[in-house]
Amino acid sequence: MSGVRLLTTERTAPDAATMERLESISRQPWVREMVALGDVHWKPRMETPSSTATATGGEIVMGLSSSAQNCGMMAVRTPLHAGAEGDMSLVVRLMHALREEIPRSRTVPIITREESLRFVAGGAAAAAEHFGLSPDLVAGVEGGGSLFDGEGVERSELLSVIDEKSLERGRSSFAFIGGGNHFLEIQAVEEILEPEACRELGIHAGQIMIMFHTGSERLGSDLGRLFAVRLKTSANKKRKYFFRKIPLHLIRGMPGPVSVTRRVRYYFSRRPYIPVPVDSAEGRRMLLSLKAGGNYGYANRIAVLALIQRALGRISGAAGDGLGVVADLSHNVIAKERIAGEDLWMHRHNAVRLRPPSDFPAGSLYRRIGQPSPLPGTNRTSSYLILSREGATATLNSADHGAGQTVELFEKRGLSRERQDRRTLKFGYRSANPTVVSHLGDEGVDEVIGILRESNVAVPAARLRPLAVLKG
Repeated sequence: MSGVRLLTTERTAPDAATMERLESISRQPWVREMVALGDVHWKPRMETPSSTATATGGEIVMGLSSSAQNCGMMAVRTPLHAGAEGDMSLVVRLMHALREEIPRSRTVPIITREESLRFVAGGAAAAAEHFGLSPDLVAGVEGGGSLFDGEGVERSELLSVIDEKSLERGRSSFAFIGGGNHFLEIQAVEEILEPEACRELGIHAGQIMIMFHTGSERLGSDLGRLFAVRLKTSANKKRKYFFRKIPLHLIRGMPGPVSVTRRVRYYFSRRPYIPVPVDSAEGRRMLLSLKAGGNYGYANRIAVLALIQRALGRISGAAGDGLGVVADLSHNVIAKERIAGEDLWMHRHNAVRLRPPSDFPAGSLYRRIGQPSPLPGTNRTSSYLILSREGATATLNSADHGAGQTVELFEKRGLSRERQDRRTLKFGYRSANPTVVSHLGDEGVDEVIGILRESNVAVPAARLRPLAVLKG
């Protein structure tokens, strides 16, 4: 019998290769529990399938999450209204402003080395202060936007696990969305499904929202590869990382012979899953690097929020009024969490941490309505804002970070209908003129939503229709 808990249907069940990999991971002696969610799939050159959550008792296993910690998504409410059906003039003006404020790439650093270190240490709050944003905006970010939990961290500690190349790369990939599957989407709130909760969150029908996907970018990606050998790294880059690892791990602090042996085993090995005891000196270094990269991800999304505010100001003149972070969650993280009264080390790969309402303090908003999270479909389908429910405990407090793979699967199998009555404007950086893409039905994303609802993990609070998307 499999040790993996599957939250899938017959139509979303993992294929044989993915299932074999899931079972292989679940049988490892250091795995306490593993959950595969509705959108589970295995991307090429990744150690672990997406939409999974794996718990260990006291080990960090880098291969069970992404190399770039705190890749995540933010859902932002705006003061704008979508207007009449078919009138896209406001959306086009807003997207042009966003394209100009948020570049595809940067050749010149946008921040100093010291500012980079400040964001690594302070996360979302440090970035909000830097950009002059209201501290209230950080309230919508999970955990207050810092993985150091209020415990201070010394500058010398950070520099012991971050090399100068990582800091330099982070300086030019800040306030940044990046390429690949990262995106920024302008959406209209098309349907309110939990009216009371949406009122509490400041969401109403017809409102324009912005959802975007980015994370710790080059700095986080660098740290993930300096503390492990990852499959998604070319042979040439692996050689470069090898020579950067030598001074970082084997010379700094002049470790003794035993420590050198452990560091070589933990940081240089090509095995996909290497359990590193958290309470070891090497585990503590690894954890510090994970927190540093994670904090940079929170800071980066706050920086993008500042650029969104600037773009809104250009087209409406009232950027700050009504702008708010509805939810901001990481979907690649390794951290200690308390679940159902037990301390576990959680490893999520493309899955968000979604805590049940009872996990929040009495009288708090999330205790009343549940924790909100964005759940995107694709730019051809609806997306949703979801709210946690008590069944999340059974999924290790985890939910899907999206439903894109299921949407693609349904289209490929002919399970989704074409919708010629709805279109999305797809913008890029090479041309100011968008392409127009027709929509699919919501069968795929609704399948994932249905699994979460039937398992009492989460319920949909609002359905969001894509109007325009910006892709790198």
